[in-house]
Amino acid sequence: MSAICEFYDQEGFRIAQSKFLGEIIMKTLLKGLVAATILSTTLAISSLAAAVDLPATIRVIVAYNAGGSSDTLARVTIPRWEAALEEITGQSTNTVIVNAPGAGGEIGWTRLSQAAGDGGTIGVINLPAVPLVERTRNSAYKPWLESFAPIAVNVIDPNVARLAKTSKYKTMQEAIDAAIANPGSVTVGADGPLSDDHAAMYAIEEATGAKFTFIPYSGSSAANRAFMAGEVDIVIGNVFDHTKSAEAAAEAMVLLPSRYDFIPDVPTAEELVGIKGLDLGSVRGFAAPASIDPELLKLYQDAFAMAYADEAFIAEMRAKNLTVVDALVGDAFGQKMADQEKLADTLFPLFKAGGYAE
Repeated sequence: MSAICEFYDQEGFRIAQSKFLGEIIMKTLLKGLVAATILSTTLAISSLAAAVDLPATIRVIVAYNAGGSSDTLARVTIPRWEAALEEITGQSTNTVIVNAPGAGGEIGWTRLSQAAGDGGTIGVINLPAVPLVERTRNSAYKPWLESFAPIAVNVIDPNVARLAKTSKYKTMQEAIDAAIANPGSVTVGADGPLSDDHAAMYAIEEATGAKFTFIPYSGSSAANRAFMAGEVDIVIGNVFDHTKSAEAAAEAMVLLPSRYDFIPDVPTAEELVGIKGLDLGSVRGFAAPASIDPELLKLYQDAFAMAYADEAFIAEMRAKNLTVVDALVGDAFGQKMADQEKLADTLFPLFKAGGYAE
């Protein structure tokens, strides 16, 4: 940036100009503006911190078993978030991961939605699974957009379909062809029912005319174990799941329009079997019960924003095979939630056709 300082006489005629002096003035003004912004932000955070008392313990509910992608996300992220809370407020708190699996995630999400609004409970919500489950049952968290307050998200995990080495089919195309010729002859395991992985199976059926036998598991870690044990021909999970069991796969394909940088050697569905237009995955973010105190909610959002701004922490997340994207905090995550509600409207008819919804 450059600036010119001009000098005028009393009648308005320019008599001199100085680029050097102009840049000095501009730099001085910018330094003052930056300093004022930092001071204003610091005072705002300090004021908020002084007005809010952290709970002694904060429970973090994960609606799936330990060892899966959602559980790993929580166990990697929450310690850094806890440290950010202490850095902002000067107060310490204890965080506890609580696994509450069952009913396709409904048990954990119900517990989260019904928790007290004192800030003592937050949790991981998985999209589009939350709205899909809501549509098929009389879920206690219905309507979900009014039951959960958005905190933050920075992980979106694409779907990956993998053919087991133990399967009698040698290629993914051979398995799909068998499911077309003999509907129900090919087994597909995934977290479910009503998960993004389950939806991905229907998308493959829609694109190819195949008909699979779906085997639901309570979480991605259980589905991965079944896959490695040879219980199913194909498993559908996310990139994180593939990194945990790649050695058991004869072939794999990512359900995106282009290859994914975490697993660059894995072809797209279009490259492997000619299926075009797939762009599927799971959004895993942190939310609180809607009844949470607004000041605590803002504080929790600020602490996540601080954690996500730490480049060393982001590198740690990537090293743990967490599929990091640009963070969405507060209202920005709320908009993503609203978008997932619309996606659920599109996916729901597939579950009805499959007999998992009325």
